[in-house]
Amino acid sequence: MGPGARTRFRRWTALLAIAWALASLIAGVQAKLEARERALLPFSFSSAAGVHVINELCEDVELGGIASRDRLVAVGGMPTGEWLRSGMPGLEIGRDVAVRVEKPDGTELTAAVPAISSHQGDYPYARLAIVAIPFVGLIYLVIGLGVWLLKPDRRESWVFLLFCAVTSSLLTLVGSALGLVWLFVGITIPFVGATAFHLFTTYPIEPAWIVRHPQLRAVVYACAAGLAALMIARPLLGPSADAVDAAATSFAVGMALLCLGIAITERLRRPSTKTAERADVMLIGGLLSFVPIIVAIGVHATVGTTFTWTLSMALFFLFPAAVGYGIVRRDLFDLRLVARSSAAYGAATLAITGAFAALITLAAGGLRKFDVDARTPMFSLVFIPIAIFAFNPLLRRVQRIVDDVFDRERRAYRRAVREISEAMVSMLSAKEIVERILIAVTDTMGVERALVMLHGDSGDVLRPTASRGDWDPEALALELEPDHPVCRQLWMQRQELARGDFDDESDPETRSACQDAFDTLDVELLVPILFGVDLLGIIAVGRKLTSERLGPDERQLLRTLANQSAIAIENAKAFDEIAQLNKTLEARVEERTRELRDTQAQLVQSEKMRSLGQLVAGVAHELNNPIGFVHANLQLLEDYVERLMRPDVDGARRVRTRDAIEKLLSRSQEGAQRVKQIVQDLRTFSRTDQAELTQVSVNEAIQRTLALMEPRTKHGIVVERDLGELPEVRCYSGQLNQVFMNLLMNACDALDGHGKITVRTRPAQNGVVLEFADDGPGMSPEVRSRVFEPFFTTKPVGKGTGLGLSISHGIVERHGGTMSVESEPGHGARFTIRLPLAPPPELESGAA
Repeated sequence: MGPGARTRFRRWTALLAIAWALASLIAGVQAKLEARERALLPFSFSSAAGVHVINELCEDVELGGIASRDRLVAVGGMPTGEWLRSGMPGLEIGRDVAVRVEKPDGTELTAAVPAISSHQGDYPYARLAIVAIPFVGLIYLVIGLGVWLLKPDRRESWVFLLFCAVTSSLLTLVGSALGLVWLFVGITIPFVGATAFHLFTTYPIEPAWIVRHPQLRAVVYACAAGLAALMIARPLLGPSADAVDAAATSFAVGMALLCLGIAITERLRRPSTKTAERADVMLIGGLLSFVPIIVAIGVHATVGTTFTWTLSMALFFLFPAAVGYGIVRRDLFDLRLVARSSAAYGAATLAITGAFAALITLAAGGLRKFDVDARTPMFSLVFIPIAIFAFNPLLRRVQRIVDDVFDRERRAYRRAVREISEAMVSMLSAKEIVERILIAVTDTMGVERALVMLHGDSGDVLRPTASRGDWDPEALALELEPDHPVCRQLWMQRQELARGDFDDESDPETRSACQDAFDTLDVELLVPILFGVDLLGIIAVGRKLTSERLGPDERQLLRTLANQSAIAIENAKAFDEIAQLNKTLEARVEERTRELRDTQAQLVQSEKMRSLGQLVAGVAHELNNPIGFVHANLQLLEDYVERLMRPDVDGARRVRTRDAIEKLLSRSQEGAQRVKQIVQDLRTFSRTDQAELTQVSVNEAIQRTLALMEPRTKHGIVVERDLGELPEVRCYSGQLNQVFMNLLMNACDALDGHGKITVRTRPAQNGVVLEFADDGPGMSPEVRSRVFEPFFTTKPVGKGTGLGLSISHGIVERHGGTMSVESEPGHGARFTIRLPLAPPPELESGAA
């Protein structure tokens, strides 16, 4: 089955499952409405696996020895199952009906009981089940639809929707399984087991045996379809109909137990990874949801219950919530830490509450010895506030102790970060810095092994510099080019990455290359060492000795460690350069002075190229499309030219071949023109433009800058252009391009991938007004007042130089204009630039 056919199959089966769920919902609601006017037996009973157990009794009616936990065998001479499927015939309010029950000891009893109205019987458990369980069914359907809509292209979302829709159908019919509704229930039950098997063998871990034999899923669905067909044919089966009910229920229960077994087995085979963590979430949700139902059905079918077994489905919503959370979210919370801390809090609170109750009891007993009634209002008003006042400090103290116990690792990490930071200040050797990193990762965090990759002497390849732990020779020989997909992703994402982070990568070559690097190193995380826009190195972190996944605290330590090491490595490089300079100081004073003058003169251009560098990956992707298109056309063109040169080609075919060549040339020219335009935009942006002032169309300059920014804005950021008719402005075009690029880059960073940027231009008296606004988080008054200061930045270490807005502000001022900012926390930011049509005389004379 091809990708297109597979997509259509999933879409149609999903729509069919949703339609079945909605039809079941309508049938269930209609049956419940009709039940309000129907005559009922003077007791409630629940059914499962062909067994019907009496739960609650109507206290105002003589039942002739019928009691809770009796099995309802027949009503009005008809077997109970057949009687229910027939719509409960023979019941009229006030008239007696003969019922036959089987006692827990095996004896049978026949009694005549009066039929009552639905308003006479008070069955709390049954009424609660009728309201609560269909509501759980609605939760199933909503969660399944939500996950499918959020992740429509993922297989597990489709399978999860099938399971949720089928289970929702069953739950919404609880308490109304009569007549036609009974048929809905009978068809649905086996498919609950089949879809559960499909889900547990698909997400989050697909067992190796199901990969080798995927047809097993089809076998399970075929069994479910066969049982559903038998359910439809029940009226023709006579006394064997109850056996079909039992078989369908047993199939569903057996599939549930099998699914839990699969989840447990596959989880035990996996190390502590993100996939294993999703398996933990799914397994916990399954245990809390399935086990109570399986136990309740077992008790119902063996010894009977005094309440309807369907109440065990009240916690059933935990399973879709857990699975849906795991499918949608990439990073999950630390379940073990939450469970341990919650249990500790619960135990401590329970102990203190018990001590509090014991104290009140002892006080009441003591007061009774002195003939004082401890139930008097005075006792409550005086003693209980005193006890609360005495126990509240104790409760707070116990909570602090619990916090200290579970915060021990965090405090150890914070101490390690402080010690490492203090130590790295004095380190001026890259080798010493790397060794300190490895010690911190392996000893402090308990990681089995770690490796640091830095640029070699040539500076063009990342290769292992130092390592701790056992490593394969292949891993220690790995070299990564700067343009390797792993390096690009670490540079662009600017955070640690795991192998699972590439599961959703749309480009198969990038995904394969990144996963191959992880497989070669066999590590859990790769952490980038970034300084500014440069990727200095990579910290490869193995798994913890405890086999637990690296949690948020460890990841934060790794990020801090990488930032500190980046600064230390740069300091070490600077120290090496200074030491080298000291050897030939006199000979290089003039050279360094010239370099400093050049650096000062090129500061504006350097900052602009830093911004441009952040867009290189996106622009490269934009270039690949037309280049690939032209390449493909050239291959076709070669075939057509060869065909045209053949002497045996007739005239009509030659004409068609020439037409095809003309079309290929035309399309190739369009692709080349697109490449030329992108390159022209890059050249226009990147040139220094210090030679001469030119008349510039500001709107065109903004459009070019937005075209370069398209890779950052086309996935979630809306750019609204409101460009008015403007006169041309005499300026340095490249410098203004840098101002526009800096403002747009800052807006994208503030929006973090989602939001709106508005660019507005208007003519003004002897000039133009340009506005760049975003609907991001905005700035506080303190940040707003310092935003144009050199080296001031709110970004983390390594993510910003603090020069962009300062340089932009200087460029605008040198052109005789002004640049201002308006911003409030939570209301975005708006930068306003006012430029004259002609620059000041000193700029004309070349003083800029």
